[in-house]
Amino acid sequence: MAKKPAGQTHADVVPEPAPVPEDRQVTVSFLVPERLHYGLKVRAAQERTTVRGMVLRGLRAVGLDVSDEDLSDRRPGRSGRPKGQ
Repeated sequence: MAKKPAGQTHADVVPEPAPVPEDRQVTVSFLVPERLHYGLKVRAAQERTTVRGMVLRGLRAVGLDVSDEDLSDRRPGRSGRPKGQ
């Protein structure tokens, strides 16, 4: 491993990450206690939204860039898009 020159910080050595395509969708999966899962599902049903929508609104609330399009309901027949797409 190459030594960094004197006075150089870690941020100076680490390259910038490559840009990420904005339209690519990926799966995020993590474990939560069953009571939280149940609470999310109940709350989503009460608000006539999805668990995905609830989580994305939470991510927006902590300052991440979540667009209104990201929050749209992606289930067929719910967003105006045809079934099967």
